Amino acid sequence: MTAPRADPPDSSGGVDTRRGIAIFVASSLVFVASDSLTKSLVANVPVIDVVFGRQIGYVLVVLLVAGRGHPLRLFRTRRLRTQLARGLGMFGTTATFFWSLSLLPLGQVSTLTATSPLIVILFAGPLLHERITKRIAAGAIIGFAGVVTMIGIDPSHLDPAMLAPLASAGCYAGFTLLTRELRGEPAEVTLFYSGLVGLVASAVLFAAIPTATTPEPGQWAAIGLVGVSALTGHRLLVGAYRWARASDLAPLGYLNLVWSFLSGAIVFHEPVEPQAVLGAIAIAGGGVMTFTAEDEDREPVPAPVDFGDPVELQSRR
Repeated sequence: MTAPRADPPDSSGGVDTRRGIAIFVASSLVFVASDSLTKSLVANVPVIDVVFGRQIGYVLVVLLVAGRGHPLRLFRTRRLRTQLARGLGMFGTTATFFWSLSLLPLGQVSTLTATSPLIVILFAGPLLHERITKRIAAGAIIGFAGVVTMIGIDPSHLDPAMLAPLASAGCYAGFTLLTRELRGEPAEVTLFYSGLVGLVASAVLFAAIPTATTPEPGQWAAIGLVGVSALTGHRLLVGAYRWARASDLAPLGYLNLVWSFLSGAIVFHEPVEPQAVLGAIAIAGGGVMTFTAEDEDREPVPAPVDFGDPVELQSRR
């Protein structure tokens, strides 16, 4: 996964920034296509089979690309416990995200998992000792209001399935915080451990949990395509962040909500509920507030793009 050029260009504005934005938008479309394919698969294939197949593809690519003929170097780490914990966080994120797609409409899943930056903000102060300003707090409150709008405030009418994407958001928030602790580690080592832990965890579940059906060869091929499409989206992200700043691109991540609702309506004929749209707008608005806060008003928000290689950190797929 070599970068498109040796030195990052000046992405303070102009053509470079527009190019980065275009690539970023393209990556978001690829990710939504991958999510749509995953949702189609988990309707007929056990979720654990999809997760297991995805993890196999992930590890193989990391070994072939990052290992570069010397895969043993990927095991060298000074923070083994943190690497293992982060890997579990990434596995939990992927497994609960895929599970969510088997339970809920695509738009709702994408919206509720988009709360992960707000969860990071909640814990950034006490755990990372970062200053949380009034504007960031206001953005978090607005985002939380969006969650309440979506899931409702009457516990007797709460859909338990909505807890699955919120669990995915929580896992991703923990994964993000642990990633900050690993900034001194080589990126390829961190990528490898997250894949290795996920592969072991999914293999254990694959062996331990009996399933009623076994994927057919065509379905295994589709599972492989999920991994390829996700990696394609990751590679586009690398290019996007070479051309534009994280602060320019991070708010655009909420375009995923638009694509997800459109895909859900067009591909899966899912009804677009006004309550879900209002919740999505509030969550996106709160997220954008935290990303676009004035520099003099705050320290950088611990968004995933600031912590490491965007190949992995920009998507939970």
